[in-house]
Amino acid sequence: MAFFLTILHFNLYSQCSTVSVQVSSSDTTYVQLYHAGFFNIPSGFDNVCDWEVRSFSGELIFEETTEGNANEQSFVLFDHTVPITDSMFASITITNETEGIICTMKDTLFWEEIEVLPGSFIGNWAVLSSNGGVEEQITSAEDLALSQIKISPNPSSNFFQITGVQDKYQMAIYDIHGNLVCAKQPMIN
Repeated sequence: MAFFLTILHFNLYSQCSTVSVQVSSSDTTYVQLYHAGFFNIPSGFDNVCDWEVRSFSGELIFEETTEGNANEQSFVLFDHTVPITDSMFASITITNETEGIICTMKDTLFWEEIEVLPGSFIGNWAVLSSNGGVEEQITSAEDLALSQIKISPNPSSNFFQITGVQDKYQMAIYDIHGNLVCAKQPMIN
């Protein structure tokens, strides 16, 4: 059974909810991803975008940080060896210190075939749900440090590793159906 781990508590805000993971181009062995954060988040030039794609088994397929103008930060292209019978998890975290927000989008990439003529199909990688992003307000350097925490592999079936700034955090583990499995509060000395 696979588990998802979350450490952050996010709230929905209008700026981020209109941003999602999109596939702008693909073939069987490559995918180009896009997000509209440059246009939908004020001070778009100040966005720092962390992209990550993993297989369902947790293997890191692609990871990159982008920033700058719309084309430099909004698109990434990667090659992969994931068969079209499998799917991938894609996530983008946009940090904008000027606006004081962190916007996170997570979705599933899957191979979609469309019948264009009777008996004739074309296929491309597609986004499963086009979930809007969730936004966390950055209120201090501590919150920014919290946004730098990485959990891998996520999801996980047995073990995972947490890297980032060492401190006391609240942690929650969910199963693949979104049911809470375990929650831990930090111990206060």
